[in-house]
Amino acid sequence: MSTAPETWTVLRLLKWTTDFLKRYDVPSPRLDAEILLAEALDCTRVDLYTRFEYEPTPQERETFKAAIRKRSEGVPVAYLVGHKEFYSLDFLVDPGVLIPRPETEFLIVGLFDLVKERFGSMDAEMTICDVGTGSGILPITAALNLKNARVLGVDISPEALAVAQKNVEKYADRLGGRVVLGESDLFSRVSDATRFDFIISNPPYVGRHEIDAELETNVYRYEPHVALFGGEVGTDLIARLLPDVPKHLKDGGFFLMELSPMIHAAVVELIAQTPGLEYVKTIKDLDQQERIVVAKKSP
Repeated sequence: MSTAPETWTVLRLLKWTTDFLKRYDVPSPRLDAEILLAEALDCTRVDLYTRFEYEPTPQERETFKAAIRKRSEGVPVAYLVGHKEFYSLDFLVDPGVLIPRPETEFLIVGLFDLVKERFGSMDAEMTICDVGTGSGILPITAALNLKNARVLGVDISPEALAVAQKNVEKYADRLGGRVVLGESDLFSRVSDATRFDFIISNPPYVGRHEIDAELETNVYRYEPHVALFGGEVGTDLIARLLPDVPKHLKDGGFFLMELSPMIHAAVVELIAQTPGLEYVKTIKDLDQQERIVVAKKSP
């Protein structure tokens, strides 16, 4: 007596693909399987838990299978689904931009703390510049939470700015034209007369000597090198950026920058050597690693 073949329900697909991704040393196999299946079914991850017995259509299974195959090869999930969450907001991403990291949220939190310290309110009028804006997560997140802030985001990459513009358009009804983007190599195309209350940056800071097996597999092969690498030790671009920061800060203005803990001491020394800039403090991430350096314009 023959038995009916087992159907490919949501639950069975998740179990099988989780085991499959484990064999390829994918860091978060179950999470990745859920994200990719939710994308294939055009639903949320939470919805999957109410649809365990649902049997996806052949087309849905094929879409999911293709995504899982690419994930097993190392393609980041964010590029496969075309978006990534940052500070509880959803942003479009593609291989032309760096994928947003949770560590960068510490830069946003640090900015908001300084806004309250300087102005006493998140509703104050202010100007902000984001240098190396990438997908636009920093200027957009800042403007959405600081209702009277006007933010300029600059980047050297036209590909990155195209993605950032799509994200600006996505939140256009809430931004009200307060985020402007421009192509510029650091401050090269920003008027010398333009001053900001805050300058923020998540520049390329990975040194090429830091490329290890994990970076090679999961990052180096897929994410834009121009957004990753800051020279041999990671400080080349930062050394170019710092001298122009005090020129573009208002009196009492602050500068916040994400960095690698490996170059923290070197960056603090570079700030000390920069006329018009004074080191204030360093913000640590959840792993207690030096992650955000804060400086201010000195008298």
